[in-house]
Parts: sequence; C-alpha cells; structure tokens
Amino acid sequence: MKCMVEFKTLIEAALGKRKLSIFFKGVNLVNVYTGEVYKSNVGVLDDRICYVGEGVDFEAYEVIDGGDMFLTPGLIDSHLHVESSMVTPWRFAEAVLPCGVTTAVADPHEIANVLGVEGVKAMIENSRGLNLKLYFWAPTCVPSLPGFEHSGAEITAEDVAEMLKLDGVLGLGEVMDYNGVLNLSKRMVDIINVGLTSKVPIDGHAPILGGRNLNAYLASGVEADHENFTVEEVVEKARLGLWVKIRRNLAESKDFITAVKNRGVTSRLILTTDDTSPDLLVERGHLDGIVRSAIENGLDPVEAIQAATVRPAQHLRLYDRGGIAPGKLADLILLRNLEKFEIVDVYSNGKLTARNGKLTIQMAPMLFPDWANRTVKTPELKIEDFMVIAPIRRGLATVNIIEVRGFETYLKEDRLPVENGFVQSLNYALAVVVERHGKTGGIAKALIDGLNVRRGAIASTVAHDSHNMIVLGKSPSDMMEACKALKGAQGGYVAVLNGEILSILKLPVAGLMSEEPVEKVAEQFKEFRKAERKLGLEEGTPIPLISLLTLPVIPHVRITDMGLFDVDKGELIPLIKEVTV
Repeated sequence: MKCMVEFKTLIEAALGKRKLSIFFKGVNLVNVYTGEVYKSNVGVLDDRICYVGEGVDFEAYEVIDGGDMFLTPGLIDSHLHVESSMVTPWRFAEAVLPCGVTTAVADPHEIANVLGVEGVKAMIENSRGLNLKLYFWAPTCVPSLPGFEHSGAEITAEDVAEMLKLDGVLGLGEVMDYNGVLNLSKRMVDIINVGLTSKVPIDGHAPILGGRNLNAYLASGVEADHENFTVEEVVEKARLGLWVKIRRNLAESKDFITAVKNRGVTSRLILTTDDTSPDLLVERGHLDGIVRSAIENGLDPVEAIQAATVRPAQHLRLYDRGGIAPGKLADLILLRNLEKFEIVDVYSNGKLTARNGKLTIQMAPMLFPDWANRTVKTPELKIEDFMVIAPIRRGLATVNIIEVRGFETYLKEDRLPVENGFVQSLNYALAVVVERHGKTGGIAKALIDGLNVRRGAIASTVAHDSHNMIVLGKSPSDMMEACKALKGAQGGYVAVLNGEILSILKLPVAGLMSEEPVEKVAEQFKEFRKAERKLGLEEGTPIPLISLLTLPVIPHVRITDMGLFDVDKGELIPLIKEVTV
C-alpha cells in the first residue's frame, strides 16, 4: 500500500501538475485486463504508472516514441528454484532481468534441505537491493519425505510460521508430501494450518492425483500446481479452480496448446519456469522463452502474456503489478514484435534495466557467508562402498533395479551372478547415495538400467531434494575418485574416467550454487554434459537425470540415502530380494 505522499504525488502527475519521469507516446499497449491491443500513451513517475490513455501530452524528462513497438507489463514468475540455475540470487537477477522478468517468487527448499531456515534467510539477504523483485515461498516439505531420507535440516510448522514473518516471504511453498496431506499427518496438518491462519497463498505439487484424492488434496487450501503432464490432468485441475502452472515441456507442445484451447480452460493457465539450468537460461531465455514457445505453438499472444503477468499477480496477491494501469509499478517491457515476443527494453521500478538482452545497470555484488560454503561432510569411503555386497560368496541374486525411461523410473527385477561375495552388475550402472550433511554417514546403492553408462563415473551434490551426494558409474575406483573430487570442491558436478577428472563444475554455496556469472557456469555445465556423453550417458533432459534419481516424491521408484524407495507404495524395498547358491 502506497503512503499518502506517493498517492498525492501520483494524482498531481496524472493531472499534469508534475513533470513525468518517462512518457511513452503512441505505443501499442497490450492491455492484459481486457485482452486488447491498441494505441495509447503511458506516463511514469518514479517507480509508478500515473497515466494511461490517448489524446493527452505530458512534459517528461524522457519521451519515448512508441512507433510500431508494443508495451507489456514485466513478467512475473510465480514458481521457480533459483538453485536450479546453479547461481546465487544476485547472479540470477543479472541473468533474468534482460529476459523481461521483473518479479519472481522462488521456493528455496533446495538450500533449506541443506541449511534449514538459516539457508532461507541467507537467500533472502542475497536478494536485497536487486532490481529484480525476488520474493520467496516458505518451504513446507523439508525433507520432501520424512522417514525415508536424511537432509541437512527439517522444517517444522514453527519454522514455517517464523519464515512467513520475514520480509519477502509470500506464502507456503509447494506441498510435495501429498500423501501426508491425504493421511492427515500431524506435520502437514500443522504446516497447512499456519498458511491458512496467515491467509497466504499455498502452492501445490500433485503429479499423480486425480478424482477423489485430488479433491481431498485441494480441500487443504492449495491454490496452484505446476506438476502437470497431460491435457486431462490440466482440465481436471482447472475445473476444480486451481491455477494450473505450465512449464516449458507443455508450452512447447502444439498438441497440448490446441487441446487446452479446444477444452476452454486457457483462462486458468499460468506460465512458469520451475527449474531452468544455466545453459538453458543462457541459450533460450527464462520465462520469456516459455511465453515465446506458447505463442509459437498456438496460444494467442495476449493470452500468453496474461498467463505470465496479471494471472500470477492475482495468484500471489501482488495487486500492485502485472498490468499497465494508474498506480501500478512501472515494470514494463518494450517489444519490437508481439508474435515473436522480441524484447527491446526492460524497465524495472520505472528505470531502464536492460536493452537488447544486456543489462544497462550495475548491481552491487552480494556474497554468501563462509559457513554456507562448508556443507559437504561425507564419511571416509572405501572401494567396497561402490560395489554391491551379497550375503553369499557365489551363486545368483534376484535384484530390484531402477529402469529409467525419460524422466520416469520404473521397478524391474533381474537375476545376476554373485562372485567372491559381490553382485556382478553386468550391463547395469551402479548408483550410490552418500549422506553428506554429517548426520548419519549412511550409504545406499541401486542398479540402474536405461542410462547407458558404459565406463567411468559421474557424481553430484545436486540431488533433489535432500541433496545428498550421488555417484553413478561402472568403475568403483572412478566412483570413489569422483566423490573425493566433490568433497574437495564442496559440491557440484564431476565426471571421471580412468582416475582422471574430465570435467568439474564447482558449486560451493550449499553444494548447489556458484557465485560466478551464469554465462561462465553455463559453459562449465556444458563441459560436464560433454563428459557425460564420453562415458556413454545420453540424455536430453534440462536437469541431469543423476540429480532426479534421489527425489522420492515423483514416480515410480527412486533411491535415497536410506535405500531403494517404491514411490507408488510409499515404502523402502530391498536391493537384493533373494539369493540362490
């Protein structure tokens, strides 16, 4: 809410009694309230819009002739994880402001899984004073599935209540423990009650729910969900009143866009990024890239812009932005071409912030405290830790195996030979998860099919969501070397072959982020991807699949530091089912 001085000043400016900061004259205005595009003038005083209309000229310090250009509100990303860009909030702001993103809301549950509430506070501090208005969700599911994984911290209802009092925290982050909600677990009931009592938005995460279970989940107060994969899923959620958040995977599907248009549910769509790796951010943009893809695949340009501006503003209760109208924040994008969403200038808080993809301002460096760079605390490892030990010396073992198909994982069995007390992995790769927060030092193992790892090893401390260390490979000695390299770097991604480090991306901030510019991190990440291919690993996913093998809230089978986890049944299962001599 504006103070009285601002309110009076804006009135005077609209009446022509004050010289404006900027006057956009004769621009093609994209009106997200009415869905129209028409010629208009727009006046800005300091960080606010004070006038929108035709036929009136104003004296201004800067007059911009609109010509054939289009003026839209700044983009609002309502669900993302800064940590997935692998850079800190300061560097993230440098990267996304030229993309037209002027407001973003991040769920910092990645760093919260490592450093708890103190990690969230460090993220907030690192976002202070940026031209990007970066807000945060209070993480609700840390760890994502209690009792089946160990993270560096646990978030309680009391922690959530504390975070909601912090400046810049808007609501409850994605409620991933949907089984906990449906089963009325005390932890989830208490956390949701904090959100309901505080009257803040509650973000959702319901990838496999439908029918009665979806209704029950939404009865908790969840208002939006980004875990959407099919048209029927989107239609059902939209009909139940959810804001349905669409990520790049669906925005790039012409069939999906056509189907949701035909089903008449596009008015409930919000475009969002969720996870954007540094290479993807540099090469294809951020939320602007998703807007562009949605338009290319058949969504009306104005509706695509609505889905990235006024709708997320309504969802987030940020009523002072998301549209071009008197009193709103002067977060604006000047476009050369509406259909291609070709950005020329970006204004944040009424100031020119980026032009033709480059920042026009400098932001003071914001660094994390030293304690955030000392989070990899793995135990001393030995070569046997990277081999599957059997309870017999020789014979056959029936083994549960994770089969990877695209993003999804499935459970299968195979009978493998046992020699000298060790299961022979044959064509399978071995995945080993090492608890890295200094809690238990536990180690769990799984055999992996479908990733085509033929030699060497890769390892990472980016392992959603508890972010223990995971190593995947064929060579026990290379796997051990990869773990040593990551511990020395205090986190990141590494590829090793024959004892030699092929590539390493150092992410020392909580084992998740770098303080280097995103362009440099992107180049190092691409080098890691090349090294993966040298080891036989082929994947077209924006997030390396090694980082998703540990997430026990997405179908169908995963591995945590406590063992193999059957997501559908909600239980740990043994690696070796039975043996025969």
